[in-house]
Amino acid sequence: MLAGKKIGFVLTVGQLGKTAILREIKKMMFAGAETFIVLLDLAGKKEAIAKRLQSIFAPSLPDTNRPAFLSRRPLPDLLVLAPDSEILWGCLEQITGGGTPPFPLVLITAPGNMPAQPLNSVSSLMKRNGIYFVPFGPIEQRQKKKGKRSVLHSRLDLIAETCAAALEGHQLKPSTWEDLSFPH
Repeated sequence: MLAGKKIGFVLTVGQLGKTAILREIKKMMFAGAETFIVLLDLAGKKEAIAKRLQSIFAPSLPDTNRPAFLSRRPLPDLLVLAPDSEILWGCLEQITGGGTPPFPLVLITAPGNMPAQPLNSVSSLMKRNGIYFVPFGPIEQRQKKKGKRSVLHSRLDLIAETCAAALEGHQLKPSTWEDLSFPH
């Protein structure tokens, strides 16, 4: 299903070093997908980040106004985005414009030890067409002094499968797992 598809990944500098994400990109490449990475630097202003993301979603922009990575090729068949900050979550609603994106958008809701703060954004996006989620769920982490705390984790090992399902127009069922069954 991934053979011949153009799949883009929007990652931050910190996410680029996550071996689980890179392993999934490699898996897709071996399956025949053409992959590319759009690297975001969150040290910039929110407006600049939103403009860079908007340029990916704006198929009507003339080639001269599109970023170099898109001006040489057509729009991607699918885009994977891992919003790991308040800035990216804030930009996500703005860049998709509240409608259906021009191509399937796969979200990795919690690529790391992220507190469960954007759940209202997640639930509103889950209702929208064209937006798919890598399966995720809460796990409890044991802390030495404070006991336990719940954090969201995404099943990064299911990125490729989620992308294949999204290209077919369906969502892998988000799941919840126990602390002991998911390595972290």
